[in-house]
This record gives sequence, C-alpha cells and structure tokens, in this order.
Amino acid sequence: MRLSHNVLKDQPGCQIEKKRWQSPGPFLVTGKRQRVRIGTPARPMSDHAPASSAAAVRKAVVPLFAVTLVGALAWLSTIFLAPYLMRRDPGAANFVYGLFSPFCHQIPGRCLTFQGHPLAVCGRCLGIYAGFLAGLLIYPFVRGFSQIALPSGRFFLALSIPIGLDFAGGLSGIVASPIGVRFATGVLWGGILPFYFMPGVSELLLRRASRKGLSSPSPGWKSPPLDNSREKNVE
Repeated sequence: MRLSHNVLKDQPGCQIEKKRWQSPGPFLVTGKRQRVRIGTPARPMSDHAPASSAAAVRKAVVPLFAVTLVGALAWLSTIFLAPYLMRRDPGAANFVYGLFSPFCHQIPGRCLTFQGHPLAVCGRCLGIYAGFLAGLLIYPFVRGFSQIALPSGRFFLALSIPIGLDFAGGLSGIVASPIGVRFATGVLWGGILPFYFMPGVSELLLRRASRKGLSSPSPGWKSPPLDNSREKNVE
C-alpha cells in the first residue's frame, strides 16, 4: 500500500502505526494501490458527555416536553370525546372506543361516565393518564430543563406497590376495589412516569446527536489534495 507523503505532512495530529490506525478516514481504492485521506482526529466519546452542556440538554428536553405535553392532552381529551360523540355521531363514537380497546378492557362497570356514557377507558387507566399529565406539568418545577436525572429505583418500586396490590387483588378476585381506589392508585403511579420518561428519552436523543456530531467532519475542514508526484511506501 502506498500513502501520499504530503497528506501526512499536512496533518500534524495524525500518527500512523504499522499495525493500527488511530484515526480512520474515507478511502479511495484503485486496483492494488490505495490512497488514504485522513480527516480530523477522532474525539473520545463519553457516556456522560451530553449531560455536561446545559444548553445541549435544554435543546433536547424542551422540544420533547412540548411534544409530550401536547400528546398527553390530546390523548386524555380523546377519552372524553367518545361518550361526547355517542349522542351526536354513534359511528364516530364507536370508532374512538375502538382506538382505546387494545389498551383497556373497557368494562362499563369499571369506567367513569360522562354525559351518561362510559369513558373510553376504565378508572385505573384514566388515573394513569391523568397522573402522567399532572406529573408532566410538575416536572419543569422539580427537574427543570437543564439537567437529566433519574429518581432512584426504590422510589419507583415504592409507588408501584399500591397499584400492583390493587391490580393483583382484582385479578385474583380477593378484593374488588371501587372505581375511586382504582383511579387513585392509577394517578399515584402515573404521576411518577414522566420523571423516568423525560430523562430516558432525552438521554437517548443526546446520545444520537453526539454520535452524529462525531461522525461528521469539522465545519472548516477541507480535504487536502492528493499529490501523485511524491509517494512513500508504508508497510
């Protein structure tokens, strides 16, 4: 393999070993002769690098918060839309009920009513969605938009016990809790979900943005020309 001598000369930060390449770049291959064009030296990637910049965190968290808030409001409003449409357009109401059927059993006796008709989800599911929206509204005041931090796993497990016991009691037939209890346990559990959802998705977005930034060259870097007149053999 032959490597252009001027390319190495113009790139002072590049070091070449016989068996290992520290900074791989794009290759131009012609037959058995291979010329290497070396870009900027690779920057080390750290798992905590995205969290070091408050501006980068805010840039990822704020749009995610806005989209999630709009989605939660739309989702919760659609739950009340189904009984609202029942008297006006039964076909549209049944369509809305069908949208929520994969996510909830929709047993009428376990659903709260609106305008004389059951909601599109049961009391527990309604509590989870309402709690998620409430927790999302509280999130900026507790965590802000400039940091990414997860609550402890013990906190999640502790607040999952009430809804777990209520669900297990109803499933086994030991205890048939009223709708109010189902709704309350759903609100309690749904309220903590944004504090895990927001940091998790934000961290994922920051990692993807970091990898994308590392894979692209610096804005001011230009590829050096290849000189065919001077070549040096590299084993």
